[in-house]
Amino acid sequence: MVTRSHTTGVHLHRSIALIGIVSLLVVGRASAESTGENALIIIDPASAESMYVGNYYRHARDIPERNIVYMNPTAATYAAFAEANLDGLFGALANHDIAGHVEYIVVMPGAPFAISAAGYVTDGCAAVTRFAIGSAYTMAYLKDDLLNGPVGVGLLNGFYSTDISPIAFDNAVAWRTGEPSEDANARRYFIGAMLGYTGERGNTISEIIELVDRSVAADGTRPDGTFYFMNNEADPARNVRATQFNATVSNIITFGGEAEKIDGVLPIGRHDCLGIMTGAASPNIDGGDFTLIPGAFCDHLTSWAATFDISSQVKVSRWIVKGASGSLGAVQEPCNYTGKFPHANTHLRYFQGMALGEAYFRSARYVPFQMLLYGDPLTRTFTYVPIVSVYGEPEDPVSGELVLIPMGEAPNPVANIDGFDLFIDGDLNQFIPNGQLLTIDTTELDDGYHEMRVLGYDNSFVRAAGRRLFGMVVDNTGRSASITPTTTNGDLTTAFQFDLDAGGGQVDELRLMQGSRVIAASASSPASFTIHGQVFGAGPVQVQAEAYFANGMVVRSEPVTLDIAFDAPSPVGPTPVVFSYTKYVLDNEAFVVELPATFDDDPADATYTIVTAPTQALVHTGSTSAYRIMVPDEDACGTDQFTFHVVTTSGQSQDAVVTIVYESTGVPGDLNGDGCVDQSDLGILLACYEIDDGGDIDGDGDTDQSDLGILLANYGFGC
Repeated sequence: MVTRSHTTGVHLHRSIALIGIVSLLVVGRASAESTGENALIIIDPASAESMYVGNYYRHARDIPERNIVYMNPTAATYAAFAEANLDGLFGALANHDIAGHVEYIVVMPGAPFAISAAGYVTDGCAAVTRFAIGSAYTMAYLKDDLLNGPVGVGLLNGFYSTDISPIAFDNAVAWRTGEPSEDANARRYFIGAMLGYTGERGNTISEIIELVDRSVAADGTRPDGTFYFMNNEADPARNVRATQFNATVSNIITFGGEAEKIDGVLPIGRHDCLGIMTGAASPNIDGGDFTLIPGAFCDHLTSWAATFDISSQVKVSRWIVKGASGSLGAVQEPCNYTGKFPHANTHLRYFQGMALGEAYFRSARYVPFQMLLYGDPLTRTFTYVPIVSVYGEPEDPVSGELVLIPMGEAPNPVANIDGFDLFIDGDLNQFIPNGQLLTIDTTELDDGYHEMRVLGYDNSFVRAAGRRLFGMVVDNTGRSASITPTTTNGDLTTAFQFDLDAGGGQVDELRLMQGSRVIAASASSPASFTIHGQVFGAGPVQVQAEAYFANGMVVRSEPVTLDIAFDAPSPVGPTPVVFSYTKYVLDNEAFVVELPATFDDDPADATYTIVTAPTQALVHTGSTSAYRIMVPDEDACGTDQFTFHVVTTSGQSQDAVVTIVYESTGVPGDLNGDGCVDQSDLGILLACYEIDDGGDIDGDGDTDQSDLGILLANYGFGC
C-alpha cells in the first residue's frame, strides 16, 4: 500500500501484515552503540552559529538527516521547557520514526548553557535553581518526577554501576541499579550533552569545529598514553575523589592500559595524557606544560566550571582549547558530593571501549541536574570499530527484490560480529544475525533515491559498531525527481538557484528539502527557487528535490551538496518570501512544523507570526522563529490549516498557508494517510487500477479487485 508520508522517503504507514513482518525482524535486537544513527541533534534555526556547527557536526558524524530537530533547544523556565521543548522532542522522535534507536541528544552551540529551574530539586547544602541544558534532555523521561516533586539532589541515576564490566547504554529500556529493570522505580534516560558554548568564557566557533575534527579522527585509534589522576591534597574540598583513584588505576592497568596517580594539580611535563581527573579551582590549563592526546576527557571538579556567567574559576572550555574531546562542569554551585561528579571509573570504561558519553553516564551516581556534559559525547577513541562491507550494492536503478550480503570484521581480539542493522533513509528497517542476507522488497519503497546504511555490531559488552553507507535509486513505477543548482558554492549572502522537476505521473507538490526540513515548495512541476545561504546555514549542506505524486508516492532526487562559508550576514536584503506546503503528521503526537521562507537578513532578526491558527491543534507559545511546536487535539483528523508570515529588517513577506494532514495508524484503504477512507482514496486506487501498485492495499504487488474490495469495506471510516 502506498501512502503519503511525513518521513523522508520511506512510508511510515503500511498494511498490518507488513508492520508485523518488520516488527519480527527487529525483535531481539540488542542495544545500540554510540554512532551517528543513535544521536539526535537540536539546531536553532534562528542562530547562524547553531546552523553552521549543526551542519558540520551532522556531516562529520554521518548523522541521518531525519535525526535533526530544528527548534530553540531551551526555554525561559524548566516548566516552559517541559511543556513545549519536550513535546517537540518526543513529537519529532515519533514523527521521524526514530524513537526506537535514538540514545543521545546533542545541543548545538548558540544556545544558553542552563535553564532556570528553581523548586524542583532539594539540597540542604546549596539551592538548586538551574539545570544544565544537556541534562535537561538527559532527564526527559523524568519530567513528571520533577514537576510533581521536588526530588532530592541525590536521586540515583539508574544507569550508574560500580561493576567494572561495561554494558552498552540502551534508551529503549528502563534502568535501575545499573541493570535493565521493570521495577516501578526504574527510569529511562537519554545521554544529553552540549557540543559547545559560544558565549562569554566559552569556546569560539573555530575551536568547536576543531573539537569535532579531532574527535572524529580519534575514533577507534586506541592510542598509547596514560590516564592521570591528580591527588591535589592542597585543595581537600575538590580532592574528594582521590579515594577512587587507586582502584581505578589498578583496573586500567589490569585491562592493559597505563594509568598513574600523582600528586599535584596537573601532570606537568607529561605529553601522553589520555585523560586527566583533578580537583582545583584555577588549574593553569592553557599554560601548563602537558599535552592531551586527541579524544581525551578531562575535568577539574569545581563549583563553577560550567557556570559561564561567573568569572571565577577556570571553565571547561579551556580543556577543549587544550585539545580535549570532552569535559564536565557544574552550571551553578553543586557542593562537592562525589555522586554529582564523574567517578574515576569514567576513564576505565572509556578505555574499555565505551563512547565518552556512555562512559561518563555509567559512572555518574546521581542524576546530573546541574552537571553539563560538554564536548562530543560520541567520541569513541578506545572502541574496536568493526569494518563493514556490503556485496550487492546496486550501481544502477533497482526494482523488485534486492539481496545484499553484509560482511563484517571485528578488530576486537575477543569479539565477533554478531549482526547487522539496515537503515533506509535513517529509519531502522531490519536487523539480521551475522551470516544471514538482507532482503529488501523495493516495491515497498518509493521510487527515487534512498540512503542505505548497514551497521555491523560485535558481541562485546559495548556492542561496537562499524558502518557502510551508500545510495540506491529505486525504479518500480517510472517516477522520478531531479534537482539542478546553478552553483554549489557560496556563503550566507549567496542567492542559490535551483531548478526542480518530476516525472512519471501527476505531481501535487514539489519541494526543496534539507533533510526532513522543507525549504521551499510549489504546487506545480517543474519549479525554480532562489534561496539565500542564510536559510540553509553554513557548512556542508545536502539538499534534494522531493515530489509528492497524486497516487501518494513520495519521490526524492539524488542529493546535492552545497558548500556554504560561514561569513558575516549582510545587514539588508530583499523582502522575504514565504512558501506554502503540506505537512503530514501523526494524529496522536506533538510535532515541530517548519515555516519555510527565504531572505538575506540575519535569521536572529526575523520574526515569524502565525496569522491564523490551526483549528485542530494547540500551538505552543514562546517561539517567534522559523518553527512552531504543535499538539493535535485528541480527535484531530483529516486536514487543517494555518497561515504565517515573516518580518525582517528588509520588510514583511506575503502570507503562506501550511496544510496539516493528520495521518492515521494505517487503516486499510486510507491511501493518502489523512485518517479517513473516502473519495480521495478511491480516486487514488482507480488511477492506479491494473497500472501500478500505487493502490496496493493487500500487499500482493498489484492494484486490483481485491484492493478495491478492502477499500469499499472500510469506506466512510474516520472523519
